[in-house]
Amino acid sequence: MSIYLEIVESLKLGKVFVVATIVKASGSTPRKRGAKMLVFTGGRISGTIGGGDFEKLVITDSLKLIDSNTQNLLKKYSFNQTGEHATGMCCGGNVEVFMELIVKPKRLVIFGGGHIGKELVRIADGSDFDITVVDDRQDTLETFDDTLDTKLSAVDYSGDLPKLEKNCFAVIISRSHQTDCTILQSVLKSDCQYIGLIGSKAKTSKMFSYLRENGIAQKLLDRVHTPIGLDIKAESPFEIAVSILAEIISLKNEN
Repeated sequence: MSIYLEIVESLKLGKVFVVATIVKASGSTPRKRGAKMLVFTGGRISGTIGGGDFEKLVITDSLKLIDSNTQNLLKKYSFNQTGEHATGMCCGGNVEVFMELIVKPKRLVIFGGGHIGKELVRIADGSDFDITVVDDRQDTLETFDDTLDTKLSAVDYSGDLPKLEKNCFAVIISRSHQTDCTILQSVLKSDCQYIGLIGSKAKTSKMFSYLRENGIAQKLLDRVHTPIGLDIKAESPFEIAVSILAEIISLKNEN
C-alpha cells in the first residue's frame, strides 16, 4: 500500500501517528530527501527512512512527540559515531527529519438543529472540526446540507445519542429545558473535552438542583460551561453562535 493511502486509511480509523520525513540530506545517507515513515502508538512503523540506529532514534523521538502536546519537531541527525547529533552509524552524512503528529480531528457535536444550531454549523464550517448535528426531528435534520453528518435521536433525545470521546466538544442547544436536561445527563457520562449548555442562570440553577437530587455529582456539573459562550452581549442566533464558537476555539487552543 502506498504510504499516502495508509495515511488516509489511518485518518479514517482515527489512529494517532507521526509522519517522519527527511527534509534535508547531505553526504552519504541511507535515504535521501523525501523519504517517509509512519510511526504509530506502541512503536509500529510503516515505511522506512534508513533503518538501523538512526531509524530507532527517530521512532523514539516520534513516540515522545505523541506523548507531548507538541504538534511537530524538526531534528538533525548525524551519521557519525561521535559528535553532535550522532546516531552511532558511520556513513558520514547528515539529515534533518521533520516529524508531524497526526491526530483525529476535534469533533463538534451540536445537540439541536434550530436557529442557533444552523448558525453554528455555518460559521464552524471553516474551522478544523468534524461537525455532527443531533436532533430528534427528521424534518429539521433534512434542512441541513447532505454533506453534513447528522444523527436522528430517539424522541425527546431519550436514546440513540452519539458516543462522545475525549476529542469531542458538545454543545447543548435543543428546543426545550426538558430535552436539554435529558441530553446533559447523557453527555455528563462521557469524558468529552467540552460541554456547553445554553440557558439563563436561573434555568441552569434549577436544572442542576434536579440533577443533584437524582444522583449527579457536583464535580460533574462543574464541567459544564453555562451560560454557554463568551460574554459578548450576544442577542441574535448568529451572535450567540459566534460567542459559542469563540469559547470553544479558545479552549481548544489552550491544549
